[in-house]
Amino acid sequence: GDIRLTVWQNLLISGVADGKVATACAAIAALGLSTQATSIRAGLVACTGNVGCKFAASDTKRHAEEIAQWCEARVNLDGPVNIHLTGCHHSCAQHYISEIGLLACKVEEGEDQIEGYHIYVGGGFGPDAALGREIYRDVKAEDAPRTVEYMLKGYLAHRAAREESFLAFSRRHEVEKLKEMFAGEGVE
Repeated sequence: GDIRLTVWQNLLISGVADGKVATACAAIAALGLSTQATSIRAGLVACTGNVGCKFAASDTKRHAEEIAQWCEARVNLDGPVNIHLTGCHHSCAQHYISEIGLLACKVEEGEDQIEGYHIYVGGGFGPDAALGREIYRDVKAEDAPRTVEYMLKGYLAHRAAREESFLAFSRRHEVEKLKEMFAGEGVE
C-alpha cells in the first residue's frame, strides 16, 4: 500500500489487504513502533528539539516520551487531549494552538540553567481557533510529566460532563481558577 505522513507525526499505511493486517502490525512492532495509541499519545506532538535543532532550548522528543509514560500509568483519559511540546519561539509543534502547550525555556536552578517549559492551555484551530493562555511559567522539564498529570486529573475531576473536552473545560475557566483546580491535584 501507500505510506503517508500526517501533521500529527503519524504514518498512515493504506491498501493493506485484510488478510495481511496482522502481518503488517507484527512487522511494525518489530521496528519498535505501535499501531495503537493511548489517549495520551494520540494527541502528543513534539518538534525535533535540541537534539536536531540549534534553536531549541530542550529535548522535546524525550520529554514528550517521559510525559506519555508518566501519564499513561496515572491518568485514565476517555479521549485524546492535544499536548504539544515545542523547543523555541518558531513553534514547529504549534504549542500556542494546543489544548496543553509546552514552550521550552531555560529555568534557573541555583547558578545553572536547566531545561524547562512555559505551559499554556486552551489553544485551538479551525472553528475553535484561539491562542493558548499561559498558566505556568518556568516549569522544570523533570516536573513537566507530573504537572501535565495534575492538569489532566483536574480536568477529569472538574469537567461539567463526560462529553466536555479539555479545550471546552479550559476555556470555561479563568487561569487562576484552573490553577486552583490543578493545585487540588498536586500542582502548586
